[in-house]
Amino acid sequence: MYVKEEEENSKPAKRVDIVSLKMVKEKSMLYKNRQITSPEDAYQLFKEYLEGVDREWFVVAGLNTKNEPTVISTAHIGSLNASILHPREIMKLAMLSNAASIVVAHPHPSGQ
Repeated sequence: MYVKEEEENSKPAKRVDIVSLKMVKEKSMLYKNRQITSPEDAYQLFKEYLEGVDREWFVVAGLNTKNEPTVISTAHIGSLNASILHPREIMKLAMLSNAASIVVAHPHPSGQ
């Protein structure tokens, strides 16, 4: 009886993908201040990266334990006046780069 009952309720096995993730370095830039200690420092870091963008970008910088930026990534490129994204897109960089903390930014193309 037990075997018959098990056969009726059994489901086929579920295939589970085995994957690996990696970050790909596209380019690099020099950051003169070396460390983020104020909002002005963060502004200076993102200023060069975001210079000239014509729509809302949402960018994330990963910092090490000394608050030194180690990576910058664009999490989302939005429209003229909006950039809507899920928190997982923000946290993805932090997780993949093993960041101790993050700083986020987005420009207002209107200049405000």
